[in-house]
Amino acid sequence: MLGSGASLFGRPGPGGAEWKGAPSAQELASRLSKEFHLPSELAGSYELLAVAQWISAMKGGSTPLYEELHEIFDRDLPTTDLHHFLAQVPGHLREKGLLGDPPLLVTTNYDDLLEQALDECGEPYDLVVYMADGEHHGHFFHQPPGGSLRLIEEPREYLDASPEERTVVLKLHGFVNRNDPNHDSYVITEDHYIEYLTHADLDELLPASVLTRLLNCHLLFLGYSLRDWNLRAILYQLREKAKPNDWWAVRREFDPVEQKTWAKKNVTMIGMTLEDYLVQLRTAFETWLAERS
Repeated sequence: MLGSGASLFGRPGPGGAEWKGAPSAQELASRLSKEFHLPSELAGSYELLAVAQWISAMKGGSTPLYEELHEIFDRDLPTTDLHHFLAQVPGHLREKGLLGDPPLLVTTNYDDLLEQALDECGEPYDLVVYMADGEHHGHFFHQPPGGSLRLIEEPREYLDASPEERTVVLKLHGFVNRNDPNHDSYVITEDHYIEYLTHADLDELLPASVLTRLLNCHLLFLGYSLRDWNLRAILYQLREKAKPNDWWAVRREFDPVEQKTWAKKNVTMIGMTLEDYLVQLRTAFETWLAERS
């Protein structure tokens, strides 16, 4: 499960080289504030939800906001070592004849770094994405390899997205659709979050095969903060329904509230940077593969 920190993987520290990757939430809020000339009391806060809510309420709905977000994310952002590693896992497993169920990659990011990395590896995948606006808002859509988006009308009966056959990329907060801006989706305003939280029954939203896989696997959280209320609501649902498998969360630092919250859900907290974690993860994975040669 990839949070916003995953898209900032490898970002240089203060005074380092210019960053050309995905924007942070604060940077996104800052750009939107300047573009839409927010009042000073909001423009300086850089709270993304509040900024997006103001734009949606004061500028005639989601359309201007979506157009600006599309311009921000409709570009070839550099994929990171983390995204490349995840995209290469299925191929490495196949080479060793070890592939059982392919990876399930879950993200709340709007960018398409995961999809880019999988495409670069020639790895087929199913895309399952939430629609925050439009005629079918509140539903998920599915896009098979080489296909187009299709509405998942009956999640319990929908069988075309198969995590047993291919890697699945599950985008919980929507995405940038670089082929068709009319199908962009961004859970970004306060209203979006409220609607999501009040209708976030995964049994009624996700294809049964994807939900079953999600409830039966181990979960590794990379780059997440539990200040994301949407994620926390989903996390609580999963922990209530899922098998008692191991869960881990990797983050440079955990504040006291996060520590208590993760601990209550029996999540093992690993305090290190994603960059350091990936070094160890890659080494462990390569060792594991070599032992099965």
